[in-house]
Amino acid sequence: MENDEQEAVHDAVAAEVRVLPRENVLEALDEVIGSSKKRKQESVYILSELSDVPGVVERVGQWLRDPDPQIRSWLIQVVESKRLLQFASLLKSIVEHDPDPFCRDLAIHASGTLKAKESLPALIHMAEQNDTDFIDSLAWALKDYASEECRPHLQRWFRDCSQSKSTRVISAWGVAKLGDNDAVRYLIEMLRDPDKRGPTFFEPGESVRAAQALCDIHNWPFQWHKSSVANTIELLKRAGLIEHRG
Repeated sequence: MENDEQEAVHDAVAAEVRVLPRENVLEALDEVIGSSKKRKQESVYILSELSDVPGVVERVGQWLRDPDPQIRSWLIQVVESKRLLQFASLLKSIVEHDPDPFCRDLAIHASGTLKAKESLPALIHMAEQNDTDFIDSLAWALKDYASEECRPHLQRWFRDCSQSKSTRVISAWGVAKLGDNDAVRYLIEMLRDPDKRGPTFFEPGESVRAAQALCDIHNWPFQWHKSSVANTIELLKRAGLIEHRG
């Protein structure tokens, strides 16, 4: 199905679920799921509409500790993509303790998307450890929170020339949201970051990401497309933030 069709089906199912009788609904769901991993994965959509039922949040918490990392990773992505805020608090323990690095990475990213306040101390603690395996996802998450607790870490990664351009741009985005003019100037410079091509490689520049960051900071419209770079430059000129060139 196309995305619009999927959304229509999801909305129709959600509407049906919201009017289901609550008595014994968890037991009925368990019977339908049986031993099917696929049904277990899909049933989180149903549970998200039943969060008023006692035991539902606890049930999702149990599933997020499933021994199968594939199940855990899928559920984390559903919680993030569907903005299931009622399950946001369950991400903290995954950020801190999950044995699978991919699940931890996903939970870090999801925490930022949902801005789960319960997860922020765990993210700050990880940022203090400066674990190179998680800096990219931590930078993205702390950029989403953009609170003063995040500033020292975002600023450190932004100013660290040994970090990848991608990490520095994301970190600058977060610091710029906190009013750092150096970070804004860096993002403006990165609008002209070129793609690199060779006989056997292609390395995209960070110009589109920099445009996205600047549009977010200034509350300007943005679409993920190369043309957004020129559009952002024009908006910056109109705002008097960069000079017109002849």
